[in-house]
Amino acid sequence: MPADWTPEELPRVVGLLDSWLDSMRAPQGYAGPVSHWWDSCLVYTGAMLDWRYEGIACGYLNLYRSTLDKTWLAKAIKASRDIVAGQSSDGHFRNSSFERGPRTGGTPHEAAADIALLEVAAILKQGDDPDWQLFFLAAERNIMAQIAGLWSGQGFIDQPNNTVLVANKNATMAEALLLYQSLGQRDMSEYITAAAQVVLSAQVKTGPRAGATIHHGTFGYQLSFGIYTARCVGALCRLMEVDPRPQYRDFISGAVAYLTSLICVGGSWLGHYTNGRRVASPIWIAPCGDLLRALLQARFWVDVPEDAIQKLAGSLIRSQTSSGGIPTAYGLATRGALRPYRGLPDFRDLLPVVGWCDKAFRALSMMSPSLETCLPARVELYCVWRNLPCCYIEDDKTIILRDEHEQTLYEWHKGASYPAIIKLWT
Repeated sequence: MPADWTPEELPRVVGLLDSWLDSMRAPQGYAGPVSHWWDSCLVYTGAMLDWRYEGIACGYLNLYRSTLDKTWLAKAIKASRDIVAGQSSDGHFRNSSFERGPRTGGTPHEAAADIALLEVAAILKQGDDPDWQLFFLAAERNIMAQIAGLWSGQGFIDQPNNTVLVANKNATMAEALLLYQSLGQRDMSEYITAAAQVVLSAQVKTGPRAGATIHHGTFGYQLSFGIYTARCVGALCRLMEVDPRPQYRDFISGAVAYLTSLICVGGSWLGHYTNGRRVASPIWIAPCGDLLRALLQARFWVDVPEDAIQKLAGSLIRSQTSSGGIPTAYGLATRGALRPYRGLPDFRDLLPVVGWCDKAFRALSMMSPSLETCLPARVELYCVWRNLPCCYIEDDKTIILRDEHEQTLYEWHKGASYPAIIKLWT
C-alpha cells in the first residue's frame, strides 16, 4: 500500500513544528502542560529541563547537518544554554521530572538532557569553538551526580529510593556515557557495559511480545512499552558504532520486530501486559517519534520494513494540527484497557506536549533535508473532559479548554508557569 504522504510535505511539517516549539518557550526554557501514561502535570506549566531537550537539540543539529544553516545550530546552542542556566550546585537540573512536575533528579530525563549538551559540545568542538567546554562540563557534573546517586554496581537504579533497574533508563544513561567517554577521553566502559547488560536482560525472547523490553518498575504487571523499547534501540545502535557485538545486533533485530508489530492506524499501541494481552488504550501519537527514530537508526544494522517507517511518519504528519503541535495520544481516558477507546479524544489526548513533540521533531528532521518556515494557526477541536463534551482551542499564545456551556475549564498563556484558569476538577 503506498504511503499517504509525500517527502515534499516534510519541510513544511518540520517547519511548523519548529514554529510551535518557539511558541512554547518561557524565559527559562521550553514549557507547557504534560500528559502521560503515568500521570499528567497540568498545574505546573513552566520550563522543565527533562528529555524534551534531547529531541529539540538533536533535531536542530539534524537540520544543521543537512543544510549547514547556522540558524539551526544557534537554536541547539540556545536550548543547551537553558540546561546550563538551570543546573544547581549539586550537578542536577531544575525541574527535570516531566510528568512528575517540578522536581530535580528525573530519570531518564537528566541523562537525556546530558545527551543534548554533549551532542552540541561535539559539534562545537569539531568547529574549534571553545564554548564546547561549557556544555561538556555541565554534562560532566550531572553525570558524576548520577553515578554518585544511582550507580548500584550492576546498573543505574530508578531513583535513590527505588533500586529497580529499568531498561530504558539505563539505555539513556549508556548513550550519555558513550558521548561523554568519546569527548572526554575517559574510560566509562564499566558503567556502559553494565547498563547495556540491564537492557539486554530485560528483553522478552518468546511469545506475542518477543523483542520487547520489560519495564521492571511496573512490578507484577511487568509491562512492555513500545516507546521504552525504542529508546533501548537508540542506545544499542549507538553502542554498535563502537562495540559491534552480535548480542547487540540480535537485540536490535528483535526489538524492531516488536516495534513494527505495534504500529496501527493513527500511531502505535502502547504495549503488552505480562500475560501477552495488548494494552489497547491509549494509542500513542507524538511519542511515536521515538519509534520512528529507532527504526531509522536500526536500518543501518538490521533489516527494517520500509512500510513501517512510512506508516509511522504518516501518523505523525497526518496528526499535526494547524497550531503546529502533534497530539499526545488517543484513549488516555481509558488507559490500560484491553479494548480500543472509541469516541471523542480526551483533553489530555489532544494536548501537544513539548516532551513528546520533540521526539516527532527529531525523527522527522532525520528524514527532511530542509525546512520550510510556517506560521501556526488557531485550531479548535472537539474533545471530552471527564466524559463531558468540550472544545480544545490553541493558537500561538494560549491553550484553552471550554465546556459545552462556554465555561473556561483551563486556560494557559504560553510561557506562564501556571494556568490562568484551572477548573478541571471542580
